[in-house]
Amino acid sequence: MTRILMPLNPLYAAAVAAKNFAYDHAWLRLRMLRWPVVSIGNISIGGSGKTPLVIRLAELLTAEGRRS
Repeated sequence: MTRILMPLNPLYAAAVAAKNFAYDHAWLRLRMLRWPVVSIGNISIGGSGKTPLVIRLAELLTAEGRRS
């Protein structure tokens, strides 16, 4: 899969650079969210344990009385 997507790397890098440039020059604005956001891992095909971690985190937060 990596070899198939490799030709798209320059396009993706250019898009990310353009987005960052727009934020740096205030053409795009950040939005504040009402609640904290927790990011678990990155995009991957599977087997890295993200789902069990999210389930356990949800259990711990629920046990503390936190709700979505």
